[in-house]
Amino acid sequence: MINIDNIINDYHACQVFYNLSMENLSERQQMLLEWLKAQNSVSVSEIEAHFSISPATAYRDVRALIQAGAAVKTFQGIKLAPSSQEGKCAFCNGAINERTVFIFQLQDGSQRKACCPHCGLMGISQLDVVSALSSDFLHGRMVNARQATFLVESSVNLCCAPSVLCFASQDEALNFQKGFGGQCCSLDEAAAWVRNIMSIHD
Repeated sequence: MINIDNIINDYHACQVFYNLSMENLSERQQMLLEWLKAQNSVSVSEIEAHFSISPATAYRDVRALIQAGAAVKTFQGIKLAPSSQEGKCAFCNGAINERTVFIFQLQDGSQRKACCPHCGLMGISQLDVVSALSSDFLHGRMVNARQATFLVESSVNLCCAPSVLCFASQDEALNFQKGFGGQCCSLDEAAAWVRNIMSIHD
């Protein structure tokens, strides 16, 4: 059984590592981070030209920012990592509620924490997520998001809207749906639903 305290302790350890890693950045890497904050994303070739450095040095600086948790890898370079501020959602910057928390591990080895399945599913759609855990709405225990059932658009909304609730048991999700409406979905179906509902395009 997954213990939420262990997950939170791992998260805090990750924050300590993040802070130590940021202190170890060179002056140029700090300048790169400031530039990245202004641009949001930069390619390796842009880094080479901007700092007049070799491709090998540019890749070394990119790797340092990724390992520090300040950036995530893109096809041609890096982009600014979502906020990792302790106690805040990486997407909406709202407060983390342990009853609805959603935690994911990224391909670069870093972790992100979302306030609820709604924001967590946005993360699944936008980031290179390797694995994810979500808090079961009824019992508060952490469950593998891949094995969970998600109830979207029910009349119960504890956090971000539109509502998304996570259930470890499909039977419990279906029973809850009878009283509060909504639609039961798998992880992929729920992520597609959130992506569609939050899109600004038709």
